[in-house]
Amino acid sequence: MEYINRSLSEILENTPKDKATIIFGPRQVGKTTLLEHFIKNRDCFWLSGDEPVDVNILTNLPSKKEVLSLLSSHKIIVIDEAQKIPGIGLLIKRMVDARTECKIYVTGSSSLDLAGGVYESAAGRTRSYYLWPFSFEELADASSVIQEKRNLSSRLVFGSYPQIINEPSQAIVNLNNLYKNLAFKDALALGGIKNHGAFQHLVYVLASRIGQMCSYESIAQECKLSSPTVRTYITLLEQCFVIKCLPSFARNLENELKKSKKIYFYDLGVRNAILKRFTPLESRPFEEQGALFENYFVIERIKQASYHNCMVNHYFWRTKNKAEVDLIETYNDEIQAFEIKLSRDDVMSPPSFREAYPEAKYTVVNKNNYQNYLSHWDLPIIV
Repeated sequence: MEYINRSLSEILENTPKDKATIIFGPRQVGKTTLLEHFIKNRDCFWLSGDEPVDVNILTNLPSKKEVLSLLSSHKIIVIDEAQKIPGIGLLIKRMVDARTECKIYVTGSSSLDLAGGVYESAAGRTRSYYLWPFSFEELADASSVIQEKRNLSSRLVFGSYPQIINEPSQAIVNLNNLYKNLAFKDALALGGIKNHGAFQHLVYVLASRIGQMCSYESIAQECKLSSPTVRTYITLLEQCFVIKCLPSFARNLENELKKSKKIYFYDLGVRNAILKRFTPLESRPFEEQGALFENYFVIERIKQASYHNCMVNHYFWRTKNKAEVDLIETYNDEIQAFEIKLSRDDVMSPPSFREAYPEAKYTVVNKNNYQNYLSHWDLPIIV
């Protein structure tokens, strides 16, 4: 399959020279491929944390003079798999402080900040961006909106990792390998998790509850773990871009839920691999189909916000009386509400929501119109 252009490409073109650009993202999401395509036919010096010689070079630069010499010799420096390089944060600081015309691009796992202390050592000297599995927008641009709509059932079962898109006939094998060997490697290693069985059971429980409200206490009880341990595990899974916790939105009403969370998976193929369930979408209970579609739409909107405007916040809304709105987006003083129903379009916003937030825009999203909210973005791109 030909290279599929990534939404980050435009941002990479316009990143400032006085900052190092860091591309975070889960393993196998295409960070290296993105940069290889980006630097094609450009003057670039490529270093990798996977290469012992390069690691030695980057950890033994003895003087500012040598740093300056490296940067002055090229227009672009790429440091790939940077989380494997000791003291990477201090190295980035020294490179940026050299004040050359060379642009610095760094890639690493989502836990790069935990492993290398980038934010502590290079504070104010970096711009961080996130690369996700392919978005609807990226795939539609590579083919067409109509073609990507035809693939909806496949996306809800097999997800959108590049490896899955490029090798659909090997999707199940690749997803099982991705889950077992890649998806949780950072969380297990960097989190110091000793009870792997309990951790895997927690992940299974979360996968079976997508789109449902949950509390640390209820999950802890089911998994026979303490609430602080559950909180730690969930935080690690978020930092490694396996799950997304959506907080509750509350401003006006006394009976609005204020501490509840909903959990979604960044990629449904990984979620289904956890459950060992690749049943065709049409053969699943309708309730599960709806939950998968809701997860898909929520995460696609988060991808868009990540790529185009980092100032958008995402929530769900619910009251103690069980009035609910699936997705709330806030930007400045604007509120956009989405009710996500796979096959319905006749859902009215809850009266209590309309009364509390009369200024909010309310939209019902279903399989017939969802593409209208995933194939463009109305807010300005921020680099």
